[in-house]
Amino acid sequence: MDNTDDNFEEFVRPPDDIKSEQLIANKRNDYEREIDEAIYLSIQEFNQKININDEFEKELINKYFEENKKRKNLFSKFLFDLNKISKFDNEIKDIYEIIEPIIESYCSQFIETCEFDKNTYEKIFKILGKIRTDKNAIELLKTIILNK
Repeated sequence: MDNTDDNFEEFVRPPDDIKSEQLIANKRNDYEREIDEAIYLSIQEFNQKININDEFEKELINKYFEENKKRKNLFSKFLFDLNKISKFDNEIKDIYEIIEPIIESYCSQFIETCEFDKNTYEKIFKILGKIRTDKNAIELLKTIILNK
């Protein structure tokens, strides 16, 4: 066991000599030091504003996704029921093809309202009134789809 310690000692190099050095005195004038300080403070302020803006952007994005999720949850059962019925009823299929993109646009926050002429508006809600599904979703849809 001592042999390995001796071998190890052979390969270890001795420490470097200690040197003491003296820094060169700062020969810049007051104006140059003030400029450097001003630049440093400006960079610090800029970085702080970037951090504030990044936090604000993250908050906006989070709010967008939360609202998007909330809106999709409101219409998910309604769209599921409507899609299921549209496979058997052509009249419901036509209504589904009209309102599904509107609901998707509303959920994605591209639009808040959509206007239809009186005949189309009445046809949509007359047919939707006959379906047994989430009545709250239909009432919410009435606030999105407006009568011209």
